Amino acid sequence: MATTQLRPMALGEILDASFALLRRHAGVFFGIAIVCQGLPTALGLFVQFGGGPQQHFGLYVASQILSFVGYLIVTGASIRVVSQAYLGHEPSMGDALDFALSKMGRSFSAGFASGILIGLACILIIIPGIVVACGLAVAVQAAVLEPLAGGTDGVGRSWNLTSGFKWKAFGLYFVVFVLFGLFVLGFGVIAGVAAALFPPLMVPAVIGLGLISLFLYPFISCVFTLFYYDLRVRKEAFDLELLSQHLGIAAARA
Repeated sequence: MATTQLRPMALGEILDASFALLRRHAGVFFGIAIVCQGLPTALGLFVQFGGGPQQHFGLYVASQILSFVGYLIVTGASIRVVSQAYLGHEPSMGDALDFALSKMGRSFSAGFASGILIGLACILIIIPGIVVACGLAVAVQAAVLEPLAGGTDGVGRSWNLTSGFKWKAFGLYFVVFVLFGLFVLGFGVIAGVAAALFPPLMVPAVIGLGLISLFLYPFISCVFTLFYYDLRVRKEAFDLELLSQHLGIAAARA
């Protein structure tokens, strides 16, 4: 498998490349999503059909915690898959999950610190919260891929990398969630009509929607991993040699 050259990319190119990676390695990405988000998704569906969070508050909290942890593992694993693809290697689910788990401490500290800062900014007013979210868009990527002193250092590193490009991070967030929202809405309308005509289809339709939504996690990770590489190429002349040094993987020959 030949290497793919790292280069600056426009917003649309980042999205196109993310879709291409998701299609090319769909089995690996979906396997990662199932392993990491299958249980919290199942718990969420159980709570939904069992009377809501009021009836199963403990399970609801557990599903949210597991979902956050699962998201961090998906992010770390997706970073590995994207990086291996760029270096010309065939990604594997086992290797990606091993990498993600080995970086879990850094991922958690960067993700948790980012979440706290975004939450505090949103409490003040929505717009600063959006700015902070855009500035910390690649905090986990920086914490996982760079030899920083600690995971929380990824927060400052992300803020510096996104300087002058927070608008681009906002554009990526906006397009990703609009596309996903339209897809879910379309599927929901079709499923709702089918369930209204044949009520037993309601449960399979909701489960199907939950399974499809699992693709959102690796797709977001792909988008912002490519955004991270885009920023480093633009600002630091980052190349495949540096990437291979960070990961300890030699680039494959064409």
